Amino acid sequence: MAVSRQVCPFHADEDVLGLATGSQDGSLIFTCLHVKGHPQPGSHSWLQVPRPEGMPGIDGYADELGLESELPAAIGQYKGRWIEYGVVERAYALRRPDDFAAIVTRYGHKALEPRQYTASAFLAGVLAVLSRRGTILYHLGPATGRWSYNDKISWWSTAPAPDWDSARLSWADIGDDISYIPGAQGR
Repeated sequence: MAVSRQVCPFHADEDVLGLATGSQDGSLIFTCLHVKGHPQPGSHSWLQVPRPEGMPGIDGYADELGLESELPAAIGQYKGRWIEYGVVERAYALRRPDDFAAIVTRYGHKALEPRQYTASAFLAGVLAVLSRRGTILYHLGPATGRWSYNDKISWWSTAPAPDWDSARLSWADIGDDISYIPGAQGR
């Protein structure tokens, strides 16, 4: 049996051994035992689910940026809550500012100029792949703040699924601040 190890997304020096969950699909659970440095007090656990045959993967530019682990880690900062897409984008940008700046340079951003395909579309596409694989959770909900030109928008969480009615953090809740976008002005 092969041993599987991963690094805690919040402790670059913490090598964690995966333990079988008992499911037939070969899923593994990883638990970092540090009690500090995670978004929530205490240890931090995450699940690795093998990619089913025929499911899309994370490759190319998204793979180069490590988005398969970086986006779930950004969402994981808000454990126990559904967060609107803009909150995810901001959390990722603050976590990986150089990588986010490179994405904006490559694809642009509506906060800078109107475009058909933007950094937001690129990241949302990767989130969709991660959701189909079961890495993160998806819920369609109301769009707020600068994304309110959409009637509905994606909301994201990590498992277990939070209560939709009471555990939401919207873009408007965090203050609509777009200073995380390189070259953007104001709110």
